Order: sequence, then C-alpha cells, then structure tokens
Amino acid sequence: MSGIKRTGGGDRGQAYTLEGFIGSMVVLMAVLFALQSIVITPTTGGAADRTVQSQVQQETMDALSIAAEGQGQGENGTLSYMIRYWNDSEERFHGANATDSDNAYGAQSFNREAFVLGQVLSERYTETGSYYNVELVYQNDSTTNRTFERVQMVNQGSPPESAITASHTVTLYDDDELTAPGSRDKGINLSEADNYPIPPAKNGDDNPIYNVVEIRVIVW
Repeated sequence: MSGIKRTGGGDRGQAYTLEGFIGSMVVLMAVLFALQSIVITPTTGGAADRTVQSQVQQETMDALSIAAEGQGQGENGTLSYMIRYWNDSEERFHGANATDSDNAYGAQSFNREAFVLGQVLSERYTETGSYYNVELVYQNDSTTNRTFERVQMVNQGSPPESAITASHTVTLYDDDELTAPGSRDKGINLSEADNYPIPPAKNGDDNPIYNVVEIRVIVW
C-alpha cells in the first residue's frame, strides 16, 4: 500500500472554483442581456401599440359606415334609427336602466340586437374584453352663441388617454319620427317630441333639417 501515490486535493478544488466562477459569469451575462432587452422593449411595444390603435380606429370607422346603411336590417338598423330610439315619456333611450347615468345605456342595457352598430361593437369589442362609449355631438339651439354639445348614448366608463375615437355624421329632419316602441306607435316626430335630448338647430323656419349629429365611438 505504501507504493500508491495519492493525488492532492488542491488541484481538484481549484478546478471546482474555476467552474463556479465561469458559471457565475454566464449567469451574469444572461442577466445583463435580459436587462438590455427590457430597455429596448418600450420602443418596439410603442410602435406595436400605434399599429393596433390604427387598426382599431379603422375597424370602428368601418363599423360606423356599415351601420349608417343599416346593412342586414334596412332602415331599422341605421345610425339615424339608433339615435332616435328614444322613449319620450320615460325621458331616456328605450331600454336604458333608470340607474344608468345621463339616461344612457350602460354596459349591459345597450340593445345590441336592435342596431347594426350594436351588433358589430358587441362582436368586436365586448366579447374580447374591450370597452366603448357612444356620444352624440350636436349643435345647440342658440341663435347667438352656437356651440356644440353632446349627449351620452352608451356609457361604459371613463376612457383612458390612449382610447381611440371614430365618428360618423348623420342628418336628422323635422319629420323623422322617434323609433322606440311606444313613441313610434304614436307617430311622434322630432319637431313634436317634448324630451328628446337633441334640440332643433336654429337654421330657419323653411329649413327641413332638424339637426346634424356626429356619432362618436370611443374604444379602449
């Protein structure tokens, strides 16, 4: 047994130390690479966000254009029909809950099946977890201080600054009738309605135009 040469443990220990050092360097380089990747991510993400926003805006504009013609439902699905879906006796849009703010539709009470726009917005945004508001912008009834005011038709919350907006303009006429059940049965036209939130614009007695309304859809 005395002839057996034993190998010292110093070399093996140095090898283990070197392996540990190299492993630490690999981990450190991986962390540094990850941090550099995080730094450049906002620039890439920002560009992607702008692309997505442009796409959402175009899709919303397309939805408004389709709804303006009432495709699939004729006149009953048009934007004009939708913004006249007002219950004059209850002083709110037909089907809106009494607890909803500003007599507008809330997230659940908007009758999506009654309007082409409602169907498209529901399929494109509601079912994917997005939110939207619908505003009606119109000229007030003042002859001396003509400004534009708005009424909320669909209110699903407060949009962030990053929300996108698309709009479409609709012309209403004096003899256009309210389209909500009850009001429609009575044949109430806009010039006869007592509580319709959009007033007639002061544009002369012989002018058949009641008002011009910009329908804005805000999506986030």
